Amino acid sequence: MPVRRDTRGVWRYRKVVTLPNGTTERISGTPAINKQWAALRAEEDHVVRILETARNPTTKKEVPTLEEWFLGRYWTEWCVGQLNKPGTLAEKRSIFAHHLREPLGHLRLDEIDVGKVQELKASLDRMSNRYKKPLSLKTRNNIIAILAHALRYAEEAGVLDAAPRIRPFKFQRPEIEALDFDEWPRLLQAAEKDGQGSMVACLLAGDAGLRLGEVLALRWEDIDLVAGRLTVCRQIRKGYEGTPKGGRRRVVPMTAGLLSAVKALPQVRRGRVICTSDGKPVAEAALKHGIYRVCRKAGLPERGWHVLRHSFATHLAHFGVNPWRLQAWLGHSSINMTMRYVHHVQEHFRSLPTEIVEAGQRVLDPDQRVLVMLGARTAVLRGNSMAKGAVDASVL
Repeated sequence: MPVRRDTRGVWRYRKVVTLPNGTTERISGTPAINKQWAALRAEEDHVVRILETARNPTTKKEVPTLEEWFLGRYWTEWCVGQLNKPGTLAEKRSIFAHHLREPLGHLRLDEIDVGKVQELKASLDRMSNRYKKPLSLKTRNNIIAILAHALRYAEEAGVLDAAPRIRPFKFQRPEIEALDFDEWPRLLQAAEKDGQGSMVACLLAGDAGLRLGEVLALRWEDIDLVAGRLTVCRQIRKGYEGTPKGGRRRVVPMTAGLLSAVKALPQVRRGRVICTSDGKPVAEAALKHGIYRVCRKAGLPERGWHVLRHSFATHLAHFGVNPWRLQAWLGHSSINMTMRYVHHVQEHFRSLPTEIVEAGQRVLDPDQRVLVMLGARTAVLRGNSMAKGAVDASVL
């Protein structure tokens, strides 16, 4: 049929083309310019393209499904080949199994476009975690980030022509939660009643800024009882021991209270510092949930271990610590992460207790001063048995 104009006044073409192999193919379309001559030219160009494609057939690239790619080359070449930590590998596999396999696992990589990604993001709004709570925006971004990286690596490896652009969710970081100066000694009193190991674990998090996994993995050979320092060079996460977050070790000075509490531990100084009475390592879940018991004994709201690390950082920022020194003690890879605590203190500044101010006035060295003030927090509550020696700077 020649070109024609339809009832709306749009010029169209439609034609049956006989290919070199004897088969036929129907073509149709509209020109970019709504003119008869443009429709004739568009028809001619379309016929030429069809015939050239028939004479020079190209083999279509075989693209695997997301499940085949994720559990195949991507897992072997990137996840394992890049020496991802065992805990990270377990998290990636869990996210794929629970959030990516069902909606996208059966699709070829080139079928996952922006529309499919947006459908996934919409479905995440209806999903819940194992505690039957809606997924947080941070968790959803982790899911999206893993999918985006798997597709980008497919593009780098030449399996996918172009990976779709995936935009993360925009959300505001939650407010930093930390203990007040009067809450910290109450927590330590409750931890002391709970057991010497429990108190040392709290001091490692609140007086040295260690993460939960770093507290679990700390060994006696990592502690210098003479110099009063400890080296954070490993962590335990999801049952696997590996390097700390960021992959770098760090050296953290110990307050007098932490040092005396570590020296008072009864077990032989070999193996892990935090262990049971018979010398066996404490289970990750037992220590993780133990802080809730301590909070209840102290009459405080139940808080997780990371609040103790937040307390360490915010209190040091209150004392005027050098941000670069705080970054080194916390093990942050970026100063921007450390400055969050500094900005938090500026926004929520409060006067320091007299006991802490007086303890800091006795020391001239700025680094030792903030550590002495950190240890003096235990003297805020009168009658605290751990206050004795808390402001002694001779061991720093």
